[in-house]
Amino acid sequence: MISVTAPIGITVNTSATLVALVTLSAALVFGLALMPRPSRATITWSVGFGVAMLATYVWVAANQFDSASLRALSSGLIVCFEPLLWLGIRFYAGRRAFWPAAVVYIAIGPAALALTSTTDAYPVVFRIVFSAGAVFAGMSAWELFRLRISARDVVIPLALVSSAFVVVAVFGIAAGITGVGSAPGDELRMLRDINGVGILLTSQCAAITIVLLTRGETLLRGGGKGEQDDHAILRARIARASRRQDPAWSLLDVRLDDPVDVQDALGPAAFASIVAAFHAHVLDALPAAADVARIADGRVLVLLPGSDDEVRRLLRALLTRVSTIEDPGPRAPLRVSASVGWAGVLDADYDLEALTSAAAEASALAQARGGDRWERAVVAAR
Repeated sequence: MISVTAPIGITVNTSATLVALVTLSAALVFGLALMPRPSRATITWSVGFGVAMLATYVWVAANQFDSASLRALSSGLIVCFEPLLWLGIRFYAGRRAFWPAAVVYIAIGPAALALTSTTDAYPVVFRIVFSAGAVFAGMSAWELFRLRISARDVVIPLALVSSAFVVVAVFGIAAGITGVGSAPGDELRMLRDINGVGILLTSQCAAITIVLLTRGETLLRGGGKGEQDDHAILRARIARASRRQDPAWSLLDVRLDDPVDVQDALGPAAFASIVAAFHAHVLDALPAAADVARIADGRVLVLLPGSDDEVRRLLRALLTRVSTIEDPGPRAPLRVSASVGWAGVLDADYDLEALTSAAAEASALAQARGGDRWERAVVAAR
């Protein structure tokens, strides 16, 4: 989200509109994402919207009392949305979240702006905080574009707004270095006016993207209560293994390689046939004791017992079975493959969230290394 500083040229009426729209966006995320789909991602995003909503109230108070310190504090609070947005996307994608960097930024940014708001150092501190927020915005855009989802246009609104934040920050840095618009405060005044519009755009785009990510993908793949039941089964199984201290359980994240490219090449009807065959072949390769949760059209989570040697043999058989799937259409046959991330319950201290994140990261690594393979996750002991 683009940051907010002193609202020069922005009236109280516009500030009230800003408060209303950000509050509406927060309500949408709380009601349509967090409540029905509580997870680390939706909790993190909701905290970000809560902080942004608080910042808009501080902004209005700063206007009413003409307080430079409150204006600076609101600026710092607003840009704290960016690291929280980035963390939420990482959680959603099942990747490792580097939360210390976000925590440090959230703790230092608002405090630094508020403490220097009445000093000559404020313009420099503002540029630093603004630029650091742009780094998080750029990473958010990158994470959104690399998400493996069937409806890729879902991420475009928020990704474009985050990219725009980076562009504005680059121009701001260039203006500060070259001295363009050299009248005192000209550059900051320009950024302040842009920020007023940027908040309105970002709050709406973020709410739309987040709600569609948490709800739309599930609806498209026919999820809902059944998916929640699958996760409850996995959680209960791990809990029983934990009580018995049984280490011989593993979580597999099995993903169809390049599903978007396959769908583009074959069309929706043929792709649906490939997906159905993928899930059937995966189930056929698994032992009867395995628990399976269908996460997406081309992704399943599998919790199964067995030693490391037994899991390796199963992985080889599973990958071989998936590779026998071919497009039955009139065009040249298309070879299908899968990638698997493997995490052991003992490594993650029987924590389903940690297991899921580790297995997802290992699966993504297997795909990055060419697919049609498995990778063992390395999870730090808890």
